[in-house]
Amino acid sequence: MSLISILLITVAILSFSFGLLTLIGASKSDRMRSAWFCFATLGAAIWSVSIAVFLALTNAEADPTWCIYGIYIPPMFMMVGMLGYASWRRKGGKVLTILDLLFMLVLAVLMIYDHNLLYESYEISYTGNTVTLVKGAFYAVYMIFYVVSDTAFLLYSLYTVRHTRNKSIRNGNLMLMIGFAITGVVTLVTDLFLPLFGNYSLIWIGPLFISVTIAVYFYAVLKYHMISVASRWLQMATYAVVGLAGVAIYMVLFYIIFTTLFKIPNPSASVLVLNFLMIVIVVLLMPVVREVSAALRSMIMVGQVDIAYVIKKLNKLATRNVDLRELAGFLADHLHFAYIGFIINGKLYGSKSLAMSADEILQITHMKSTARGEVWQEPNAEVKKILDDLDLKAVAELRNAKGKAFGQIVVGKPLGKSSFERRDLIQLEMMINLVATVIDSEKHIRA
Repeated sequence: MSLISILLITVAILSFSFGLLTLIGASKSDRMRSAWFCFATLGAAIWSVSIAVFLALTNAEADPTWCIYGIYIPPMFMMVGMLGYASWRRKGGKVLTILDLLFMLVLAVLMIYDHNLLYESYEISYTGNTVTLVKGAFYAVYMIFYVVSDTAFLLYSLYTVRHTRNKSIRNGNLMLMIGFAITGVVTLVTDLFLPLFGNYSLIWIGPLFISVTIAVYFYAVLKYHMISVASRWLQMATYAVVGLAGVAIYMVLFYIIFTTLFKIPNPSASVLVLNFLMIVIVVLLMPVVREVSAALRSMIMVGQVDIAYVIKKLNKLATRNVDLRELAGFLADHLHFAYIGFIINGKLYGSKSLAMSADEILQITHMKSTARGEVWQEPNAEVKKILDDLDLKAVAELRNAKGKAFGQIVVGKPLGKSSFERRDLIQLEMMINLVATVIDSEKHIRA
């Protein structure tokens, strides 16, 4: 099987998966429209698989009749589905979609009843499989059906874009409209005009472009929260489909690079197996690479704090008993302070060793809160001298959910700066409440 056939089968699975996830995640009021979209993606998937199988045939005695039907009937299903998806909310759209569906069924039945209306013969050869189409009225009507359905879909999409008040729906439909406008022209050329004159070498481009458009629209659906992916299994399915999309993109790039460098139309089986293994390895390593990259980026960007990464890690730490010294070290590294420590029950847990006596800890512990009720505390002259001697710059209270203080956090100077800025306190203050929830306060208070 050629790389193109493998790619077409991959995008077929992708297309239908996108449609199915859209249907499952749709609201009740939007379920029928989403059903039409799923219907369209099913047509696109069957279309892609049919082309893949037809192009992969090598036995001259094989009968590709149903493959040919699969190349020309499912695209009509796809166009009817897209029209229904764009127009079903309006009465006129419902009527037009039903009429389009009935006309499509008539064309499909005629095509199956007498294939001579569509094609005269086919050829299976190593130079390329082709179908000799009949240049007659039936094919002209078939093309008109395609053009009219696509135009109606674009007009209804444009109407939705111009009249909807929901920005998310407007942006999503705009992306779908632009995508289908481009792919409609491409498909008209590569899958309708060129095959009419015997050129079947580019018929795989149409379903590939359609699948890319559907993938982009599905991204818009997720980005603008047009469907709900609240359930865990639906989230896992979405991740799997997105991962498969990455595989498809990789295969396209590989095909382009391979054919350009080596001038070979189809890679050998060993090369395809090697690439499959490389894809699996990359997919398996992606979470590790992403985690390591995020950790390194958070640590080396001294001039700024990766708030999202720090919060993500703190949320993970909140699910288990955490070592306070480990937590202090993590905060010092990723918030970029020379030192961070926790004082709880008269004990100091710091990011590194600090020569602080029990008396000094006691004096810091008895610091008063500010009158404004902030977490940061104002040291008196004696405590300020202790902090200066230890090169500490600020002290804040750790409070539980009831607002009761159970400990303190002491902070050294910020890295890469000669002085302590108010912004550094604000950034750290954003973390104080979350850090307090991570620490098992009751456990440490009783200890």
